[in-house]
Amino acid sequence: MQAVLSSIERIGNKLPHPFVLFVILAVVVVVLSTVFSALGVTAVSPETGTEVAVKSLLSSAGIEFMLTSVVSNFINFPPLGLILVVMFGIGLADKVGLLSTLMQVSVAKAPSSLLTFIVFMAGISGSIASDANYLILIPLVAMIYQSVGRHPIAGAAAAYAAAGAGFDASLFVTVGDALFSGITTEAARLVDPDAYVSPVDNYYFVACSVFVLAVVGTLVIDRVVEPRLNRTLPMEQLSHVSVEHHELSVDEVRGLKRVGLVTLVYVGAVILAVLPEASPLRNPEGGLIPSPFLKSLVPLMFGYFVAIGMTYGLSTGRIKQAKDVPERMAEAARELAPTLVLFFAISQFIAYFKWSELGQFIAIEGSNILQHTGFTGLPLVGAFIIMSAVLNIFMTSGSAQWALMAPVFVPMLMMIDFDPAFVLAMFRIGDSSTNIISPMSPYFSVALVYMQRYKADMGLGTLMATMLPLSICFLLAWSAFLMLWLTLGLPIGPGVYMMAS
Repeated sequence: MQAVLSSIERIGNKLPHPFVLFVILAVVVVVLSTVFSALGVTAVSPETGTEVAVKSLLSSAGIEFMLTSVVSNFINFPPLGLILVVMFGIGLADKVGLLSTLMQVSVAKAPSSLLTFIVFMAGISGSIASDANYLILIPLVAMIYQSVGRHPIAGAAAAYAAAGAGFDASLFVTVGDALFSGITTEAARLVDPDAYVSPVDNYYFVACSVFVLAVVGTLVIDRVVEPRLNRTLPMEQLSHVSVEHHELSVDEVRGLKRVGLVTLVYVGAVILAVLPEASPLRNPEGGLIPSPFLKSLVPLMFGYFVAIGMTYGLSTGRIKQAKDVPERMAEAARELAPTLVLFFAISQFIAYFKWSELGQFIAIEGSNILQHTGFTGLPLVGAFIIMSAVLNIFMTSGSAQWALMAPVFVPMLMMIDFDPAFVLAMFRIGDSSTNIISPMSPYFSVALVYMQRYKADMGLGTLMATMLPLSICFLLAWSAFLMLWLTLGLPIGPGVYMMAS
């Protein structure tokens, strides 16, 4: 086990920073486009029958494009605006303390018989709070487990698995949904200029996945992980950690009640706005798929989180004057700085890939290979998930990994009629399941440090052995659930199925 860990860590450490990686990839695209163009490489689109020729980025037109489109490539990158708008709203709710309070209340008030299940439900859905999910949930759950006589390291493992292995599943629309849908949209436009993937195009599947993963996680923790820990690390050998439990103040309780009321009013108002057949939020035929409503979910989500964030902040005194609102939003936006820098490199890489027609060429040739070998359907789905899971061990940034994979695989699979939103759904499974066993994840060491509060000499091998059953079971169960979903012919989101047609 230690040898495997060392190999993963050694290989992962050799990878450059994602920003540098995409700069290198952009240079590779420039070189390949020049070589392929000089060789006269072409492909025939199976959709239109037109010949696609690779264009050189070192030609006069290519050099002009690279020099004049730098700013527009970045500004017009679909995930940029989406993630900023969503983060302004969710960030406000987070900075006034609402999200952390909701997580603490949901776990601390759980009945002992349902404790593990509630931990997984809260942790998986807690991805809406992004990185704060790890930092709040892992020590909190470990403390609660110890307080009720259960193994605290099992509690920490449950919280870490819920926050990491279930990161791409949620009952709520998250920042990740906006980010991934934007990258998918940009990749899909290599084939269809009018393609659009909504942040809710995977919602039906990922929302139901929360319950599946919570059940699987509960069974693995209660039947496998905790019994093993009780044998190998008996509780009498553990340190007792006294963690002060935060009791909600009167203002916080009042704030939560008001948030519930605002939620009911807001949801009711949206339903009333969408309900009439002549609503401007419906399409000309009076339907909702597609419709302006589905394309308005990001601003609607922004409005909701601003409303509940202001409600809670005013109730608890964390917002005292109007200027506090934009200041809290600015605090949240500052945390996006590394992501924005990465977006700059990614946007240039994808723009070069698109302009040079390399994306079209690879998609056409790749789809031809898949059609000729007959490797499609469920075997292809399983292979893609496994590939995503393995790559995720070495590149734990979901946005960087998807930005690398999407321009290649989304157009390629679109050529054999896969819906781009479904390709994203497959990626989500692999991207989440192996987060908790990757030493390259920044939260791998965070989880270890929290567990070492109870066993000071606990090592990486023990952490890996504890998390591996959870990672494998999540990957297998979630993949099987997707296969069942496809067999039943259910949509993964509003009007979205496996095949576009």
